[in-house]
Amino acid sequence: MPLEIRFALTDQPINIPALAAELHDPAAGAVVTFEGRVRNHNDSRAVSGLEYHAYPALALTTGQRILEEEAARHGILRALATHHTGPLDIGEAAVWVGVASPHREAAFDAARAIMQRLKYELPVWKKETYVDGNTAWIGPDNSSAATGRPREDLPEWHAGLLEIWISPGNDFRGHHGMARGEHGIVGLSEVACVAGMGLRGDRYFGYKPDFKGQVTFFDAAAVDAVRDQFQCPDLSSSVFRRNLIVQGVDLAAWIGKSFCFQGIEFEGSEECKPCAWMDLAVAPGAEAFLRTRFRGGLRARILTNGMLTVSGKASTTA
Repeated sequence: MPLEIRFALTDQPINIPALAAELHDPAAGAVVTFEGRVRNHNDSRAVSGLEYHAYPALALTTGQRILEEEAARHGILRALATHHTGPLDIGEAAVWVGVASPHREAAFDAARAIMQRLKYELPVWKKETYVDGNTAWIGPDNSSAATGRPREDLPEWHAGLLEIWISPGNDFRGHHGMARGEHGIVGLSEVACVAGMGLRGDRYFGYKPDFKGQVTFFDAAAVDAVRDQFQCPDLSSSVFRRNLIVQGVDLAAWIGKSFCFQGIEFEGSEECKPCAWMDLAVAPGAEAFLRTRFRGGLRARILTNGMLTVSGKASTTA
């Protein structure tokens, strides 16, 4: 017996006839379906194709929750939705939604609400390829959901964001046994966070689906500790090549936990382990020193879109 409420991801063509057949219910007086297809233009630009990427674990739970909430809200008998991942050509189906309801008004309302929420809340992002050869990434936007889903209560970081650093390429990663890279690093006063992607403009932006290090938080206290330990008071925090220098939060406490910082949701994934390059970039012994007391920083995934802004020192600790 098929599930009456089900969200799925697929990298195969969406089997629309099979899904539509699952909506049959003798108590249903109305069935409404929606197909979202790849069009050949967006914002006055000619599009040649799309490629969808998802954060699978979160996408499946988020999609299922959306269907269950809207089915309950509108009295729906059956609700199914499938979102495609991977490349798609013009005219192919990217998403399909179907609902069965005793009455037509509820069926229309539920189908619309589900589609709106999938568009703005689902951690699925797309890479648009244009006819002129350029590309652009477009991500979800929780704040725009017309249905107004309230964000789940998450612990809020009352921390200071002292510095923001991004780099277009890796200077250390992949350079073992070779000279370090020369990509440089840029300090910003604000930066765009894109759900499932990373910091716009950074080397890890869109690096790969479900990447654990979409952003790295680094404690300002660790910077000061290195300066004191190796007697380099003028050492710039940029040498560590971490993204966000924060103050007033215990980074070690947030592995495997979700939190909110400046209105953006994150999920801590793991400690950012320093590499042997630190002995050259800072001083001999810096790698070993940074490997103690969680001084390497916190790697995290970005769950919602938003802008981070340098805010100065923290007023309280998280």
